[in-house]
Amino acid sequence: MHPLIDQNQVECIRLTGNSSPALPDRRAVFEKWKLPVDREAENVVITGCQIPAGLPHVLDALSRVFDRQGLSHTFLSREYCCGNNLYRPAIKAGDQAALNECRSLSAQFVAQNIKAAKELGARRIIIFCSPCYPIYKQAAPDENIVFYPRALAQCLETSQSPGEIDYYAGCYRLHKKFAPIPMDLAPVRDVFAKFAGLSVNSISAPECCYKPGGLKHMIDGIKTSTAVFVCTGCYIQALMNRPKDKELAIVMLPEFVEQRLGRHEKENRP
Repeated sequence: MHPLIDQNQVECIRLTGNSSPALPDRRAVFEKWKLPVDREAENVVITGCQIPAGLPHVLDALSRVFDRQGLSHTFLSREYCCGNNLYRPAIKAGDQAALNECRSLSAQFVAQNIKAAKELGARRIIIFCSPCYPIYKQAAPDENIVFYPRALAQCLETSQSPGEIDYYAGCYRLHKKFAPIPMDLAPVRDVFAKFAGLSVNSISAPECCYKPGGLKHMIDGIKTSTAVFVCTGCYIQALMNRPKDKELAIVMLPEFVEQRLGRHEKENRP
């Protein structure tokens, strides 16, 4: 194995599916939140290895929207990490041989998840974790794999839902180094278009929000009382650095959709 690749992490993924032995059991998290797991479904949602422990409330919102819209879905109790953390030393060093080996390892991990999904009858893989998306698309180009905003846009109906929000798409500069696959962000606009009357203030991303200048640009760009994010990394940065002098709701796209659907139902209740 290439010296730039963390062999211990590779073995941890192979043995547990997780990138770290410190991560909790996925099934326990799903059962606590009463999320569907390992059931027959047309769609399998790939969460990424760290999301269930860190952002279970967002997965809950996504699942509840899918349930409400009648989209058959499930999560995997054992999901192999795509290995994106393995890439970072190779990217930093600019070592193509190490990067190629990382992609070979990813292809092995991805294949195991796709096999598990198909055994549950899945016809489509829905990727929630943004770094996973380009890695999966490159590792399995012939499979039906979509980024989660596309699945949301396809299952929503148009309703009146006026208001104003901020939207930060993110930069995805690091993602492009995992694999030269563009992020599928156009469906986010399709999701917003389902809520007629909604005004969206788009915040550009001239620099990564994990850099001081990029973070300041993102936070300073928020003009309304609701900021919507599609990337979990950007979302966490916003949560950790939200202005203390402003009442501000920071939400992931599935949370925003669930809130809007609930508001629409309430307003149209007889």
